[in-house]
Amino acid sequence: MTTLEDDDDYLPRRRTQLMGPAAQAKALAEATAKLAARRQRDALPHRIETPRLVLRAPIRGDVPDLVKLADNKAIADRLSRLPHPYTRADGIGFIEIIAQRPDERPYAITLNDQFTGVVGFTFHEGQLPELGYWLGEPYWGRGIMSEAVKGLVEAAFGTRLFPRLKARALASNDGSLNVLTKAGFARIGEGTDPAGTLKDQPIVFFELEQPKWS
Repeated sequence: MTTLEDDDDYLPRRRTQLMGPAAQAKALAEATAKLAARRQRDALPHRIETPRLVLRAPIRGDVPDLVKLADNKAIADRLSRLPHPYTRADGIGFIEIIAQRPDERPYAITLNDQFTGVVGFTFHEGQLPELGYWLGEPYWGRGIMSEAVKGLVEAAFGTRLFPRLKARALASNDGSLNVLTKAGFARIGEGTDPAGTLKDQPIVFFELEQPKWS
């Protein structure tokens, strides 16, 4: 039996009764943002197929290839959250912890059943869903990431719960800038990364609005 004390829907309402109007409004806005992000994440398909690729949830069996490809300084130097060196513990942590978080929705990019990289969204509270990705160096220059990003973006817009998306790339990362441009993202500004391994490095910020005809 569920008691009122155990009811997640009841507890926020009870807490707001003890707050002032401004605090209540803030709490309501935060709860609404969390609910919207959860709906967006849960609405995404579990599997996305493109002409050459299958995007699916990362699994424990991906760990050997994940570690082999991610343990690459040329990749880590372009990303704000990828550790280097990248160990087996990092790979397991990504599969079993990070990929399961409610604010993350990563997909393994597979080509002929072979793990090649990761693409997905991070859901920041009160912000647009942020696209992120990386591809193993042996697969660069083959249009794989452009195809994966296009497939994921189309799937997101197909839910009609993603009015806009955002992304960012290192200003010197021509490959990533090209991927975002080809996917239709528009540059909205430049700045520096506030945190992570790219802190204070020049960053280009992008946004993409859902096409009105989709």
